[in-house]
Amino acid sequence: MPLRARDRPGARPGARAHRRIRVALAGQWKDRLGDDPMTDPDRAAASTGAPPASGRRSSFWVVLPLALFVLAGLGWTAAWFYAAGRAEKEIDSWIANEAAAGRQWSCADRRLTGFPFRFELICAQPSVTFTGADPWQWSAGRAHAVAQVWNPQHIIAEFQGPSVLKEPASGRSIEANWSLLQVSAVGSGGVVDRVSTSANDYVLSEGGKPLFFARHAELHARHHPGADGNTLDIAMGVKAAGSGALNGGSQATADGELQATITQVPPFQAMPVAERLRLWQQAGGTVNIAVGKLAAGGGMMNATGDISLDAQRRPNGTLTVAVANPQGLLGALGGSGLLPEQANTLLPLLMAAGQPTSIDGTKASGFPFVFRDGRVALGFIPLGKVGPLY
Repeated sequence: MPLRARDRPGARPGARAHRRIRVALAGQWKDRLGDDPMTDPDRAAASTGAPPASGRRSSFWVVLPLALFVLAGLGWTAAWFYAAGRAEKEIDSWIANEAAAGRQWSCADRRLTGFPFRFELICAQPSVTFTGADPWQWSAGRAHAVAQVWNPQHIIAEFQGPSVLKEPASGRSIEANWSLLQVSAVGSGGVVDRVSTSANDYVLSEGGKPLFFARHAELHARHHPGADGNTLDIAMGVKAAGSGALNGGSQATADGELQATITQVPPFQAMPVAERLRLWQQAGGTVNIAVGKLAAGGGMMNATGDISLDAQRRPNGTLTVAVANPQGLLGALGGSGLLPEQANTLLPLLMAAGQPTSIDGTKASGFPFVFRDGRVALGFIPLGKVGPLY
C-alpha cells in the first residue's frame, strides 16, 4: 500500500497536525501555570504598554486618604491661624473695655501660641493699674492662660509670683506669694459666668510681716442661677490658715468655709471700697450666709443668717452663731492670730447663754444675734451699739 505524503519519513506536517501540536502544547502550559490571570482589558493594556487597570485602582485608594489628610491639615492650620487672629483682636478689645472701666492692663511681652490644638496666651510681667480717686497698682511675675480650640470659652490661667499691690499715694505695698496659683474662668458673649481661684502655700504680707497665710485656699464665684446678673454665689475655703496681724500668732492654724449669696452687686469697676458699699446699700443689697464655718483646736463655729446695711451704713439683720467646744476653738483662734486673745473673755457667756443645737452632728450652743437700728442684741438681751462700717 503506498504511503501518503503525510506518513512518509521526513514529510512536513500538514495544517491539521499543526493544530493538534498547538492544542497539546497549550494544554501542557495550562497544566503548569493554571488559568490565564490576565483579563481582556489587561491584555489590551499590555499590548499598548499601559499599566494594568487594577494597578491604577489600587494606587488611587492609596493616594486618596493621603491627599484628604493633607487637605484637612491645611484647612485646620488655616482655621487655627484665623481663630488666633480673632483671639488677638478680642484680647485687644477686652483690654480697651477694661481701660474704660478704670483698669489699665499691660504685659512686658505678650505671645499667642498653642498650635495646633490649643490657644496659649503668655504674658510676661502682667500688671494692672486701678485708676480713680484711690488708685492702686498690681503686678505679678508671669501669666500663662490656656484654652482648648474646641472650647475657647473655658480659660485656665496660671500665675507666677510674687505679686505686689501698691498704693502710690501712700507708698503702701502688700505682697503675695505662693507655690501654685491657678484661675479658671467660663464665659459666653464676653461675659464671665463663673470664676474659680485655687492657691497652695499662699502668704500675704506687708513689710515682711505675714497678714494671712494658708496651706491651701480657694475662691469660687458665679452668677446665681435664675437670678439677674447682679446676684452672685460665693464659696470660699481655707486649710491650715493663720495670721500674724494679731498677737503675732503663727503656730496654731484653722480651717474655714464660707457659702453665701450676695444680691445687688455693683458693676465691677475701679472705685473705692466705701463707694462700692454705698452703691450696694442704696440698691438694697443683702448677704445670705448659708455656711460660715471655722474649725480649730478641736472646736467648731458656724454662722448663718442675712445681713445688710441701713441708711446710716450700720449692720442690719440676724446672724445665728453655733459653737461647739468653745474653749478649744477660742484658744486655737487666738493662737493662730485670727482672733485677739481677749476673745477668751467671751467663754463664760458661751458656756451659759447658748441654746442647744448641733454642728455636723456635734453638740453645740446657738446664739441668735440681732442687728437693728445701730444696736446688737443676743435674742432679747441687749449687748451694745454698733457704728457705721465705713
